[in-house]
Amino acid sequence: MKRIFPVILLSLLIAACSTMPKEIEDKYLVEKTTADSQTISAMEEKIIVKNREKQGVEEKIKTQPKLPDGIEQEIKLLKDGNALLKDEIFFYEEHKDAVNLEAKKTQLGENETKYARKTAIVQHHDSEKKLFEAELDLKNAELAQYIAELNVEKARIAAVYRDKNEVQKPETEESFFSKIFNHTDPDDKYGYKKYPEYLEEKKKETLAAESRYSEAEKKFQEAKSALEKTKE
Repeated sequence: MKRIFPVILLSLLIAACSTMPKEIEDKYLVEKTTADSQTISAMEEKIIVKNREKQGVEEKIKTQPKLPDGIEQEIKLLKDGNALLKDEIFFYEEHKDAVNLEAKKTQLGENETKYARKTAIVQHHDSEKKLFEAELDLKNAELAQYIAELNVEKARIAAVYRDKNEVQKPETEESFFSKIFNHTDPDDKYGYKKYPEYLEEKKKETLAAESRYSEAEKKFQEAKSALEKTKE
């Protein structure tokens, strides 16, 4: 499990443009309790499972079938052809040519059926691609959140260790310039406040990714339904 973690973390750091806070040093986790160890192991396993899910989505993106060759050109030709047929129908209606009028109406109906079918195929393919991409974004967001949750837990354990083992410097009266330039938070003596703050950011990103995924799923289902109707 330890061997897998650096790879997952490295990929997330690259994706996050190195904005992720660095990991808690292991030297501060040496006195974690059995319960602490169990909690961390469970969280690490959750991350590994989520990373496998992410890899599964990446594979779906890679293996999504391509559109049939030339289908977009066919759609354009059918659209142009339908416009021409409508002009011809108007012409034969004006000249009371029942035979040619009926033939062109039949041809237009066939072309419109083909046009609807091929357009639905493209829309289904595109909406499926967007759904996979939204799903990948969601998996990445969830993975980042799970790692942030793990770091919050490690920060809590590390703070307990440092409170117990590190000698605290006695409080001294700050000079005028120290008060101006020293921006250290007195309630954040180990610099760990950034971990829960980062976690809150990741939670918001996960919620946003969930919303985008839901919208992509809705559009995919609409495209799928439209494609099914062209089979009737």
